[in-house]
Amino acid sequence: MGLQKKIKIGIDEAGRWPWFWPVVAACFCLNPEKIPSKEFISKLQDSKKLTSKQREKIFSQIVTLANEEIPSIFFGIGVVDNFVIDSINIRQANKEAMRRALLEILRKINQDDIDSVVIDGKDNYSFDELKKKPLYIIWWDAKVAEIAWASIIAKVFRDKIIDTYACLYPKMSLENHKWYGTKKHNDFLETKANISSFHRLTYAPVKKILEHKPKLLLHVCCWPDATIPIVTLKEKYDIICFWYDPNIHPKSEYDRRLKAFKKVCEIEKIPYIEGEYDIKTFFSKIKGFEKCKEKWERCQKCYDFRLEKTAFLASELNINYWTTSLTISPHKDIKKIFEIGEKYNLENIKSQFLAFDFRKDNGFVKSVEYTKKNNIYRQNYCGCMYSENFLWNGKEG
Repeated sequence: MGLQKKIKIGIDEAGRWPWFWPVVAACFCLNPEKIPSKEFISKLQDSKKLTSKQREKIFSQIVTLANEEIPSIFFGIGVVDNFVIDSINIRQANKEAMRRALLEILRKINQDDIDSVVIDGKDNYSFDELKKKPLYIIWWDAKVAEIAWASIIAKVFRDKIIDTYACLYPKMSLENHKWYGTKKHNDFLETKANISSFHRLTYAPVKKILEHKPKLLLHVCCWPDATIPIVTLKEKYDIICFWYDPNIHPKSEYDRRLKAFKKVCEIEKIPYIEGEYDIKTFFSKIKGFEKCKEKWERCQKCYDFRLEKTAFLASELNINYWTTSLTISPHKDIKKIFEIGEKYNLENIKSQFLAFDFRKDNGFVKSVEYTKKNNIYRQNYCGCMYSENFLWNGKEG
């Protein structure tokens, strides 16, 4: 680490790996015409070997020496915030921080006096501002004094920024994890609401939370009608399908539709829960309304007991939201379905009903196209034995 008559510039950065705020780069060189005292130089070690208090004390001394009438030290600082990091990636942001630090120090010295520019690492950047390319060797901060000193400046400067944010966001405990992600920080970032404006949104732990989808339990009436609801919802929600249709008759038809349901779940890679085939419950729920026209009381009773089952299952499984594919069919009373769903919201069921009109944008037509394209069985009647189309061609469905 011997001193040279010509200038050697060391560059190091701080904050490449944290999940938040800036990356800071610093350039450092001694003035060969006014070398600091040997006592001071002996204090300048690799910043990783110093305590936080030791770094801060040396940082203050560096600032003092750099602001003398004839400085014995020159330095430059470059700061690139999290928005730029997310925009151009951390490697390019790191280069930009170093470039900004270089621009500052080059205004203070004569470039012809530079012997070398040395950077710890292997990024192998080139800078248009320099006449020759820097030298890159891994772990030079422990071998080249100028890099070690630059690292002190970069670390302390960034620490001071983070300490300010730690005061503004005390629950985040930033002072305890300025450099690397910790379990405590990860636990704090449990929801999107806790992600601040200074977090790096492209970093995996933060990105994972932003991309997290709330769970939704989708009640499936007849599988063809659920195709478009699934395609529509799965971009925004983590869907679980709930097959619950004990109204379907006969059992052979139920089994045929269930098979089609499972086929589409496989195509769309959606998990599902298979409800019980309890047709006795259906008969008991619609007793006395067997002869009603479609969409009238019988159908409304049928909507209600299936939606009730869905609402309570969603609540039991701690699923955020629930809805039904019933609203895609032109044969269903969509207004009544919404009223039933809202009824369970008012009853303070933990899971919330979301009212989706899947008929919009030709949803029903698209569901027909989907089933044809994927060779999915499509039924000819609603499902129950009281459906107007239950009998056709003189045969039971």
